[in-house]
Amino acid sequence: MLNFLTVRRLSVIFFLSFYSLFSSLASAQVDNQVSSEVKQAILTQLSKVIQNPQQAEISPTPLKDLYQVTLGPMVVYMSGDGQYLVMGKILDLKNGINLTEQAKAKAVKAALAKVPESSMIIYPAKGEAKHFITVFTDIDCPYCHRLHKEVPKLNAAGITVRYLSYPRAGIGSRSYDKAVSVWCAKDRAEAMNNAMKGKIQPETCDNTVANQFELAQAFQVNGTPTIILDSGKVIPGYIPAQKLIQLLKQQQ
Repeated sequence: MLNFLTVRRLSVIFFLSFYSLFSSLASAQVDNQVSSEVKQAILTQLSKVIQNPQQAEISPTPLKDLYQVTLGPMVVYMSGDGQYLVMGKILDLKNGINLTEQAKAKAVKAALAKVPESSMIIYPAKGEAKHFITVFTDIDCPYCHRLHKEVPKLNAAGITVRYLSYPRAGIGSRSYDKAVSVWCAKDRAEAMNNAMKGKIQPETCDNTVANQFELAQAFQVNGTPTIILDSGKVIPGYIPAQKLIQLLKQQQ
């Protein structure tokens, strides 16, 4: 059962990891449609469990006295008095719309835009760049290997593939050490190609792999590959390149 400590843990993961790792993130502005009394009540309660609560974005929902609170890539809901926090989905049954999914995609897109591309391994689109995907990957993940084999097909379709590391076994594991070797290589893209074939040249350097691991937790990544479309839609797990291409086309 979700309890206060669970909510606190999720919040602390986000604010202590995401914002400390990428100091370029700007504070979000609270929606002007929310009364000052509601803002203050919600921010007061948030201040008890997270750092820098003023960076939360607060906006109305279609439900009376329930407000959407966006914390980077996370979307939760709180009552106007700040007493109750809800982690779930709001569905508009009349129009067949998942309002939470829409809000989360927007939040993920905005948060991911603040992650420096210099921390990623990038395989650029060939010819006209039409879309990009961002993938949390693990070098020891078999389905990550399958997806990586299809990177040339994605690139040929005008899709840039951007990698971030999420060694599922954790910081200090063999998977983590492999990721460090790849991210420390002179040619990281080529090193990733080799690593996905089981060929690792050990390297060490100042790197962002641990930061990326914590970032994945802030994005609530539970497995690999986790694919984020340029719309902010999150796809947990492997899907074939052709299906990815179709999904990206459908966004247009």
